[in-house]
Amino acid sequence: MPQIEEAYQTLLEGTWYVYDRVNANEEIAEAWVRSELANAANAYQTFAQNVWQAILDRTQEDHQRKICQATQLTRLNDALAFLAEANTARSQHLVTFQGNVEIWAADHQRKVNQMERELRQARDEIRWIATRIPL
Repeated sequence: MPQIEEAYQTLLEGTWYVYDRVNANEEIAEAWVRSELANAANAYQTFAQNVWQAILDRTQEDHQRKICQATQLTRLNDALAFLAEANTARSQHLVTFQGNVEIWAADHQRKVNQMERELRQARDEIRWIATRIPL
């Protein structure tokens, strides 16, 4: 039980810490958020593992033990499905971001090319005018 309480406390404090930072509209790095969420996920994993172990240790009937193990396996599969879905959403976000960066870069390059053409034209006009002015 002390291990369960310790894992729960770690999970609770880590989650509140991230929540408070985001809620306070603090400027935080994505890498920091990922790190904190990974810590929270690890704490959750430890917490869940300890809880399930305590349940299994206290379950006397073989049938009930199998039900608990099946429920635990279902919860793990739910967590894996969530992670897979989160990874898919992250990948889609990155693809969209990359597309936006490419559009911005193409637009920027087009503007640079236009400005270079205008600069060449202005220089050509200055040279032409300079050749017309008697010294």
